[in-house]
Amino acid sequence: MDPDKLSTVSSTTERRPLMAALVLERRILFGCTILVGLSTFIWITAVCTDKWVHIEGGNGIHLPSTGRYLMSSESGVWQICRYVFQPVNATIVLANATSTTTPRPRDQISGYYFTKCTNYLAPTMVNDKPNDPAYDENVANYVRTMVSFGIISLFVMTMGCGFSTYTFRNPRYMFKRLAAGIHFISTACTFVVVQVMMSTVDYLRKNVKFVYPDRAYHYFNISFFLAWFVVLVNCFAAAAFLWYSKKRKGDKAATEELGMADEPTIIGR
Repeated sequence: MDPDKLSTVSSTTERRPLMAALVLERRILFGCTILVGLSTFIWITAVCTDKWVHIEGGNGIHLPSTGRYLMSSESGVWQICRYVFQPVNATIVLANATSTTTPRPRDQISGYYFTKCTNYLAPTMVNDKPNDPAYDENVANYVRTMVSFGIISLFVMTMGCGFSTYTFRNPRYMFKRLAAGIHFISTACTFVVVQVMMSTVDYLRKNVKFVYPDRAYHYFNISFFLAWFVVLVNCFAAAAFLWYSKKRKGDKAATEELGMADEPTIIGR
């Protein structure tokens, strides 16, 4: 047999495991890219909905400052909507809510239900002061933080999806590391939003009794878990692109083209 042909057959046989590993790598990275793109839309859905935290008031918790009864509330990133019961004669309820008496149960009072929303980014102002007992300046600061990082993370995720797609056109290791870095920033930004939301709920429970009365309890809702899904997807994508960003030169590359792509090069202007 011709020695050149023998060498070619031997080289092809040796590269078969490398080709199989390359196919697996491309599939994993492609899956990560698809998930990051999907997470961008999931993140928009999560941020724009009021299903982050549900505060439950059971059969109704009396709010002495207004005479109403809190039934439940749904919190989003920048607003909280309370479902309350308004007695028909609020003065009677307020009279019953003195320090020596206990307000009557909600089911013994005639009234009606309605939903009241507090927007912490654009509160209703009267004489340059918020005209809403549910408004709290510290909560508003939390909200501004969440909105800021939410918008930043959206742009970073979009950019990360674009760089991830580019790695399939240019297999050089440095572009994979760049994509991994961008995914890591996305992970950090989305994680900040989730953590600030948890801190906000804890602050409401301790300090804003009008929104979170003593006998109420809360649980996290679907948007909160969608946000966690986005955090985990970006974290996995960052780890995957970083893991597969190793240099593959010479015999370590599955093809000669990939081996040449990872060779040292001078990037000009």
